[in-house]
Amino acid sequence: MKVNIIGLNGFGKRHIEAWSKLDVDIEITERKAEVVRDLLSRYDIVKVNSSLEEAFNSDAEIFDLVLPHNLHHDVTVKSLAMGKHVMVEKPIATDISDAREMIRTAVQNRRKFMVADQYYFDPSVWKAKEIMDSGKIGSVHTIIIRDQRKYNWHGWRSQASIMGGGPLIDGGIHFIDTMLNLAGEYISVRSNFYRSVASIEEPDTVEAIFKFKDGSNGLFFYSWGYPYPPSLPSFEIIGTDGSILEDLRSKPSNFEAPKGKRAYGDPLLNGDLIDLGPHDIFVDEASGFLKSVVDDTPVPFDPELALRDLRAVKDIYANSI
Repeated sequence: MKVNIIGLNGFGKRHIEAWSKLDVDIEITERKAEVVRDLLSRYDIVKVNSSLEEAFNSDAEIFDLVLPHNLHHDVTVKSLAMGKHVMVEKPIATDISDAREMIRTAVQNRRKFMVADQYYFDPSVWKAKEIMDSGKIGSVHTIIIRDQRKYNWHGWRSQASIMGGGPLIDGGIHFIDTMLNLAGEYISVRSNFYRSVASIEEPDTVEAIFKFKDGSNGLFFYSWGYPYPPSLPSFEIIGTDGSILEDLRSKPSNFEAPKGKRAYGDPLLNGDLIDLGPHDIFVDEASGFLKSVVDDTPVPFDPELALRDLRAVKDIYANSI
């Protein structure tokens, strides 16, 4: 089995690191010569393409797309139509109709299609959900999801025509996914968003209040405009009889955690740590997709969930105060 990783100047480096730990041949597509030289010195790479045009002549069974958001739809649809199995970095697309077409094309061509959202694979989310469903903290009434940092982007992430939704559709959609995986379907959302970073063309800070179908409430905060941010739990779940929150001691820094590569620290249940052991969310993501291709089974992160997350981003922007 061969995977062609397309786009390695940025986050694609995380992807190749994960794929290198699996039983696959690695082909890359990257136009920057200095990036290619560095990767060739560190990984066993069977082929290098310098353009998308070259990539489309690849015999790799899997395409892993790590491209700017505005390219997700076109490259995914073309790749699926060529018979490739496709994993594409989040967000699924910048437009809901484009996302639907991507999913439809995968079904029509009987190819595997998954959005790469490594936060979905973090065990803290699913342990927290398990505890919520067990009733150990009583009836959940509040879920708080937040992340804050300072970015002064001047590349494509600063440009509205490429991002298609600002920081919320980029890093923020990870945290939307976590919120919805924990709380389920929402019945209403109200929001406030604004710009504080001059170099970013779209809102860099988003605040939202969710009302969920089960009666619980969600508070969401995401910002790229927070200088010197404090270390705070990214998730807090408050019930009538207890609480679950992210442990700051095991909270990762740029995905590097005391026990592997993580999106979140381990959960605290009523102040007591639940040690989830070592995990590598990037390997879990890639290996899960590979298994679905080899075994012809459903992908671990259903693209309908990625579409759900995109809808939530659109709803937040459409329902401002």
